[in-house]
Amino acid sequence: MAAWLSRIGRGSSRHPWRVIATWVLVLAGVVVAAGALGKPMTDTYSVSGLSSISTLNKVNAEFGGSSTTGEIVFAAPEGQHLTAQDAATIGHLTHTVASFHGVTSAADPFTTSPRTISPDGRIGFISVGLTNQANVSTQVTSAITSAQTSDPHLRIVASSELVPVPDGGNTEGISLLVGFVVLLITFGALYAAGLPLLTSVIGLGVSLESVHLATSLVSLNSIATVLATLLGLATGIDYSLFIVNRHRRQVKDGMDVRDSIALATGTAGSAVVFAAATVIIALAGLAVIRIQFLTQMGLAGAFAVLVAMLMSLTLTPALLRLIGPRVLSRRARRRMADPTRPTKAAPGRIAARWVSLMTRRPMAALVTAVVVLGAIAIPALSMRTSLTNDGQYAASTAARQAYDLRAEGFGEGINGPLEVLATYPSAATSADATALTHRLKGIADVAEVFVTGVKGDTVLATVLPSSGPSDQATINLVTTLRSSTTTADLPGAPQVETTGNTAVDIDISAKVMAAFPMYLGLIVGLAFLLLMVVFRSILVPLKATAGFVLSLLATLGGVTAMAQWGWGAGLLHLTPSPLLCFLPVIVTGVLFGLSMDYEMFLVSGMREHVAHGVAPRQALTRGFAAAAGVVIAAGAIMISVFGGGSFGSDPTTQVIAFALALGVILDVFVVRMVFVPAVLALLGRHAWWMPRWLDRILPDLDVEGTSLTRPSTQRRSGVELTPVS
Repeated sequence: MAAWLSRIGRGSSRHPWRVIATWVLVLAGVVVAAGALGKPMTDTYSVSGLSSISTLNKVNAEFGGSSTTGEIVFAAPEGQHLTAQDAATIGHLTHTVASFHGVTSAADPFTTSPRTISPDGRIGFISVGLTNQANVSTQVTSAITSAQTSDPHLRIVASSELVPVPDGGNTEGISLLVGFVVLLITFGALYAAGLPLLTSVIGLGVSLESVHLATSLVSLNSIATVLATLLGLATGIDYSLFIVNRHRRQVKDGMDVRDSIALATGTAGSAVVFAAATVIIALAGLAVIRIQFLTQMGLAGAFAVLVAMLMSLTLTPALLRLIGPRVLSRRARRRMADPTRPTKAAPGRIAARWVSLMTRRPMAALVTAVVVLGAIAIPALSMRTSLTNDGQYAASTAARQAYDLRAEGFGEGINGPLEVLATYPSAATSADATALTHRLKGIADVAEVFVTGVKGDTVLATVLPSSGPSDQATINLVTTLRSSTTTADLPGAPQVETTGNTAVDIDISAKVMAAFPMYLGLIVGLAFLLLMVVFRSILVPLKATAGFVLSLLATLGGVTAMAQWGWGAGLLHLTPSPLLCFLPVIVTGVLFGLSMDYEMFLVSGMREHVAHGVAPRQALTRGFAAAAGVVIAAGAIMISVFGGGSFGSDPTTQVIAFALALGVILDVFVVRMVFVPAVLALLGRHAWWMPRWLDRILPDLDVEGTSLTRPSTQRRSGVELTPVS
């Protein structure tokens, strides 16, 4: 493989403008095609096989409901009541909203039955039904402004389904600027610092526009781009950075630029291919969960990683050829011109001292790392998950104010109503509806029950819990309502089903979390097998998977303490609440990708030294000293990218970004800098042990590039260098 990739790198460096033109044309092509053929993505989550979704569809079909609803909430000032003028204003607002395209219904709270006016007469809300693709934000905002102008007495706010919470601003630009500064400090060369960022941005553009183009063929959920964006940017920087770093070291040692590009693509590029292959297969493995939006997210992320890999193997060598010796700083180039300089560049002195410290007492370092990660992971034992709701936004947002006003006026359960559909063997009667209502009111944690409709052989009742939609008490109530003993001996012996958006959200969350252990086991097993092929070892892959699992569990523990327990949540203006149900899946996918990158960065160099006959302890020191700086730089860039997202306005994005930033901190500074050198020092030569029978079975892909002829690294003085075969 190394020889084949070396030829790709040499070919790209020989024809740099062709490679650049090709990628520019690809980007332009997908941008134009996506603009012409792409369709809007959906924001609804649907999971096949859930009975609650089937029941909800039946309810909407029989009783004329809508699966997507929003509320316009209004209130009189504290201590006052709604007036006749208020009723007239709200009636006009209801009529206006009902006329908007995409609105299926709008119920006047003063005339509908039951009335949606609070018992104290101060707060009310208009319930608005929407089609799935409706976008009425601007119209609703204008209508609310007009109503408040005509009746300043009223306070009117809308839920996020009608008026989405504004984005807190684009932080990616600032994060990339921080990343550029980090790389500039690391490399000391302007071109070397900008190259990984340039290739990652172009690759991300190709990936995202290709995903948007795919909407012309299949309906995609908007969450499909989450992993593609995060991983496309992260791996795009990492893969290019790895090759650039290897190339710089070789040029510093005196190697010809073209030969160095070929050798760096063959050696570092091999590690990139295997890191990418591991992540791609793991992300595609999301399909085993059999949840459509997660499958879409995994495949989109896998495609972004594939594009990042292709960019690093082709565009990076092309740009390195155009940059030439300017990949080094001016000081480094002046030192190379000095005939008295050492032939070999010295490895990072700080990293060398650090690894010496870690390997002096490796057991103490290992125990410290495990204890720290284990302690941070403890809160994960109490982790709870759900889908998001407006109660998780900052208190300053209109959506959160609408949520709080409804809870104040009608109780917490108004924000998470449940629907109970009773189907009778024959036509349902009012007596059946009364008996059902009486039975449901007798259940603990039920605040209120009212009959929504009686039609044919069915009765539909709405149940308001005493708790909010994300509370454990509400989850328990759904379980109780579905229990056969709850509705046993009801007159008419109806079949009773519990649904509603809150019940559907609970079911989706439960299904995602039930599949999560299987997904984690799949990618851990896959990582072990592929790393065994790469490193020709049993214990090194075992160490890598153990380190990943430790950092992942610590990350989940840390984000649970912050987002669910509320430790420091105020700094991000977050309300303590359960985690998003697919956050563990997203965090696992992204951190797995980055973990594999950092593992390849750090350990592949050690393996290469071992393959060339260097003693294991010396190989550990050399490999760590050469790669630690670039691992820290790559981690710092990701921390800035993810950390910037923690200060947005969307609580979902904030918590995911915080989790990823924390995960990178733990993986880079605890696992890579402490756990890895400590374990390898303890294992010594046994780290690279492989049973002979297994060594014969596994394919030899020559990731270390032992088949490549090393060009001379003597200073250039008119001597022709040996070409790479």
